[in-house]
Amino acid sequence: MSTNENEPFAALEEIPLQIHMWWNDLGKGSRGTVIKVLGGLVGLLNIKPRLDIIEALIPFWDPTRNVFRFSDFELTPILEEISGYAGLNGNLRSRYPVLPRPVSPHKFLDMLSISRDIQDKNLSEGSCTFQFLYQRYGNPQGFEEPNTGLTHAGNKYKWEARRGLVFIVAFLGVIVCPRKDRNIELGLVGMVDVAIKKANGTLVPLILSEIYRALTICREGGKFFQGCNLLLQLWI
Repeated sequence: MSTNENEPFAALEEIPLQIHMWWNDLGKGSRGTVIKVLGGLVGLLNIKPRLDIIEALIPFWDPTRNVFRFSDFELTPILEEISGYAGLNGNLRSRYPVLPRPVSPHKFLDMLSISRDIQDKNLSEGSCTFQFLYQRYGNPQGFEEPNTGLTHAGNKYKWEARRGLVFIVAFLGVIVCPRKDRNIELGLVGMVDVAIKKANGTLVPLILSEIYRALTICREGGKFFQGCNLLLQLWI
């Protein structure tokens, strides 16, 4: 039997307490930025992950038609449903789908107002840890912590202005587009920046495509669900 067959099914099992703390500590302006982009997705913070539900669904997924095929009926999550659960309602045809875009380590650091002199091996591999973000923007004293490389260190106004963007990146990387190694894709910051600036941007197509992709990978033998298992759990 292969190592992969012995590997247990996994997905987001627990939302880090620090994300809750970060959200609760955000100022009014930063919260407004988060709600503009994430809408009702913030409510996922209150959902308890149920891996047994997701694992039980996998065998019924038909990747050729993107449907759950049961004995006498079929079901599939659609854009409008995911949009409703996410609290991001509206005419999706008139919305601009925002997607991850290539972001170099230097560009990533620039967008987060962090010095390029910061050394982190994950950055060169296209990701960062949740703690990398939390230490600088989640921690209520992050703006004055030493050795963080923040280019606006000590300036709480400029620091607060970036907190919403960085929270969204962390939220998406942990809850919506999780990785098996728990790292966060640098490309998410480019997507979030566009979503903040565009009045009609929407994350819904990305969320649904990631759920479809995760279902297909797991149906083909993958053991880690890389999509938003919390939304799929609500949908079913």
